Amino acid sequence: MRTWGTRRGGWLLLVVAAVGVSSVSWAARLLPGVVGGALVAVAATVGAALSQRGQRLVEESVLRAEAARDALLRDRRGRIPRVRDIDDLVGIGVHPAAPEGDKCTAGARVPPFVRRDRSREIEEALRTRGFVLLVGESTAGKSRAAFEAVRTVLPQAAFIAPDPNHPSALHAAAAAAQRERCCVVWLDDVERYLGAGALTPYLLRRLVRPGGGRRAVVVATIRAQERARHMDVRQAGDGAGPRAARDVLVSAHEIRLDRRWHEDEVARARDQGRRDGRVARAVESAERYGIAEFLAAGPQLLAAWEDAWAPEGGHTRGAALVGAAVEARRAGWSRPLPGALLRDLHERHLAARGGPSLRPESWGEAVAWATTPLYATSSMLLPHESPDTYDVFDYLSDTLPGSPSDSSDAAPGSVPIPDETWLRLITEAEPDVCEDIGWRAVAHTRRTVARQAFQRALDNGVLTAAVGLAMLLGDEWRLDEACRVLRTTLSAAPADTAADVRFELRSALAWWTGGTGDTDEALALAASLHEESRHRYGDDQPWTVDLALNVARWTGNSGRIPEALDLALASRARALAALGPNHPMTIHARFEVAVWTRASGRTAEAVTLWRELADDARRVLGTHDRTTHFVGWNLAGAVIESGETSLGLSLLSNIIRDRSVIYGSDHPWTFAGRLEHAGRTGETGRPDEARTLVTALAEDTARTLGPDHELTLAARHQHALWTAHLDQPAQAATQFSSLLNDCDRALGPDHPLTRDTRARLSDPDRPPWCYEPPSW
Repeated sequence: MRTWGTRRGGWLLLVVAAVGVSSVSWAARLLPGVVGGALVAVAATVGAALSQRGQRLVEESVLRAEAARDALLRDRRGRIPRVRDIDDLVGIGVHPAAPEGDKCTAGARVPPFVRRDRSREIEEALRTRGFVLLVGESTAGKSRAAFEAVRTVLPQAAFIAPDPNHPSALHAAAAAAQRERCCVVWLDDVERYLGAGALTPYLLRRLVRPGGGRRAVVVATIRAQERARHMDVRQAGDGAGPRAARDVLVSAHEIRLDRRWHEDEVARARDQGRRDGRVARAVESAERYGIAEFLAAGPQLLAAWEDAWAPEGGHTRGAALVGAAVEARRAGWSRPLPGALLRDLHERHLAARGGPSLRPESWGEAVAWATTPLYATSSMLLPHESPDTYDVFDYLSDTLPGSPSDSSDAAPGSVPIPDETWLRLITEAEPDVCEDIGWRAVAHTRRTVARQAFQRALDNGVLTAAVGLAMLLGDEWRLDEACRVLRTTLSAAPADTAADVRFELRSALAWWTGGTGDTDEALALAASLHEESRHRYGDDQPWTVDLALNVARWTGNSGRIPEALDLALASRARALAALGPNHPMTIHARFEVAVWTRASGRTAEAVTLWRELADDARRVLGTHDRTTHFVGWNLAGAVIESGETSLGLSLLSNIIRDRSVIYGSDHPWTFAGRLEHAGRTGETGRPDEARTLVTALAEDTARTLGPDHELTLAARHQHALWTAHLDQPAQAATQFSSLLNDCDRALGPDHPLTRDTRARLSDPDRPPWCYEPPSW
């Protein structure tokens, strides 16, 4: 079995051109001499031009064909293999084990398969589903269990395995699926196919539904930690690209496989152990490790890496090398790592442990140690087919604290990635990897780093990086700039830009346009995108439901609250029916229903909706998900409006604390929480406490966001408001007068802050009004 395709030339177009000239010559013999001669002359001229152009087109066609062939797994004869003919399981993602018996046999590196408790469920899913996803920890045995089920159910099917490092591999897979009567599209470690310009819901639909009576099953695996990272907005980001990755994952029929084997599985392994010593040894450790985990030597490799830091072991440089590779993975470098890059990055790890005092070995010895299979299984670094490039054994990066999948990455106390590492990775990475690094930097609350990564990706042609830039700007309330980035990117996009990419950019533009307050344009764009999504993805697809919710949001923000509630209720019903109660988009639909229920004045009903949603959002989306967080914020406001002031203020305090962790203490969303907390405190009859709170807030916002930022001006507005309520009307009037000039200049005469400030100068006894942040 060969890994990737062989190359062949093409000659069809030249044959067609030759046949064309021959036909003209034949026609000339039937025509008068002058006309016939002229026709032959013209034909000769055209033929020459055609042959030159044809040669160029042939060369381009050959290159495209070669690229497509290289993108898919091929057998020794250059063809797409059948499932029954796959004999190199290590080559398709199964972790090797120590060889036993004849090391030259095909199965020497792979022990006999032990049927798993979920094997029957996997096989049934292959018969009835279009997209089957196995989820589990590293070395849980996902790839082996998936392939053995495929071999049982679909042995005659074509086995289409796209190269995750090939830019057109997924499109080549979709084209191949349309040529096969029955096929399996194999996406082992599917996270490698997610990201910039990669697997989208639209492309997934092409893979699953090739048409023409053909059947295709997409079979994928993903590590549980990677799935959690992609599903967590805090780690993956909330742009259209990460959202597309989440939509792909949630559309799968998901089957979980445990790392620790169950009692019946261990019993079956014990039976196999009578014929295979490797399995027998793994069974002996089953109380501590999973069988597949032990066979792949994951725990042994981790221990060997930790032990290598001891100077007497002679592998301290090797340990630093592995540490640098794991750190690069934490930062979002998902491709094989160049040796030259690792050579530079590992020096910091070595110096941090003692440098020369550790008596490190030579670089060559370090590389040899890190890439040599220990216990005759996997190595810590896996040499890639490209010279001097390496992958990281995923068990190491998934097991260590602060790994790419660790939820503590953005939390206080996690091991920080230094600036020089971020900047070096951004400088060296391919543009699409830069976009991945940008989203990882967002997860680490390193927004300046993220902006640099997104900008470099965008400058080098990764158009979806504009979504990340817009998100950073929008979260800083620089909404006009966010829209300008997206509009500029759309207008400069090449004519052959993929429709999916344009769709992502336009979707982001609709959202941030609404954030600027231009609800009419946002509504028109969201409605147009919704219709397009219905035709492109179908009514029941997550993106379509999401855009329907955007239509509801901007309908309500334009003042048509009953209509917005009706639209939200309809979307909730569709999401429940099509996606189920535990789908993230169903949670989003319920969010929108609660928003417009509260806006309709039905406060008690809204409190109930928010309370129910808070529990379900934490369960389905996670504690740190952005939607979960905004559910809590809305719940706090609704609770205060219902009269439970003390409880509501306590909930707001929790929101501020959580935002400080997720966004940082100096982020606009954290400041917005503090602003609302101060305003609600003043409304409870404690204006002195409220003024103290906004005094500190105004200083912090002016320092970090600038004196003309909306939040700085809103804090000054509250300060003047509570000053007036403390029986200091002259001082308050002076503050409002100064504020009016600044609001007029920075925000414009029609901004709510400007209007209320102007009104208070003529009517100081107006009821208290506190600014609320825009709805986006």
